[in-house]
Amino acid sequence: MVQVAGVSAAVERLKVSVKRVGILGIGGVLAVLLFYGSCTARVRPNEFGVEQRKFGLHTGIVPRTFGPGLYFIGPGVTMHMFPREIHVLEASYDRDEALRKAGSGATGRVEAYFDRRDSLLGGATHRIIDALNVQTSDGYAVTTDVTLLYTIEDPVRVAKDFGWGSLYVDAFVINTFRNGVLTTLGKMNAESFYDEAVRIPAIQEAQSALGQRFAERGFKVERLLLRGFRYAEAYEKSLETKKVAVQLTEKNRKESVVNEGKAKLKQIESKGNAAITIAESEVNARIAKVKAEAELYSSQTRARADKEVNVASAEAKRLKAEALTQAGGRYVVALETARMFDNIEGAVMTPEQYISFVRNAWALIGVSPGGPAPTGEKK
Repeated sequence: MVQVAGVSAAVERLKVSVKRVGILGIGGVLAVLLFYGSCTARVRPNEFGVEQRKFGLHTGIVPRTFGPGLYFIGPGVTMHMFPREIHVLEASYDRDEALRKAGSGATGRVEAYFDRRDSLLGGATHRIIDALNVQTSDGYAVTTDVTLLYTIEDPVRVAKDFGWGSLYVDAFVINTFRNGVLTTLGKMNAESFYDEAVRIPAIQEAQSALGQRFAERGFKVERLLLRGFRYAEAYEKSLETKKVAVQLTEKNRKESVVNEGKAKLKQIESKGNAAITIAESEVNARIAKVKAEAELYSSQTRARADKEVNVASAEAKRLKAEALTQAGGRYVVALETARMFDNIEGAVMTPEQYISFVRNAWALIGVSPGGPAPTGEKK
């Protein structure tokens, strides 16, 4: 086999140069990654950033809060993160209550549920502690299920007072929360937990007191919630008996009030019916009186009218009689007598007898046929 002089040496030099370039490239990438990891810090949207300097003229906590973004930090500088979310602190007996109700057969599933719930909610912003045992002013114990919602308002102050991570929860939040709730709710007596007029102002007072103490340390109390409470079993039974007696007394009192109201209603109804009867009788008497007056007036009016009609009829007859006694009245009588004979049909008289009868009638009343009309009396 024929070999060209110098080829092997060139290949060896090429391999060496490729290795050198690869090593330099990998070293450059590592250097960039190292620079990026040590000299930059990313603050996520749900976080605050607080800078800590270990070297230089000004060491310690930088009095500035960093929002979401990518920041360049120099050597000896560390960016610590604090959550922006609402923190939940539960003093709850949910797990114990669920285990007691589930029984021994479902204990594993209940424990798995609460473990998974705690992992989903996260340990940084969600903490569960034992329910608070409140000693009331009358000496009884009330187990309360209370939840505190709070946020970090000044992460620089929190970092200076409590350091990094979630140390502030154990060092400040839990103890302050427990003391504030026990002190405020302990002013109530046991029965007042049932009375919202007392319970709600007490919760508001506890929230106000916690808000003031939390604000002094860089936190903000969003809401304090009393989710539930329970008494000791013996006190629960005695309280139930007492409440039943109180409710029975109240029931009897309200029934007596209702009965009094019904009696008053019946009395008012009877008075009203009597008043209605009296009013109806008065109205009927007035109606009868008006009817009697109307009938009297009608009869009187009819009597006067009949009297006037009779007087007018008599006067008419008198005037007619006087008129007939006058000279002109004879002609009227004769005329009327002639009309009477005109109405006779089937007469037994002959025409000559008829004419003679008429003439004799006229003669009787003083009328001469064919003669002048008799003159009346002189006025």
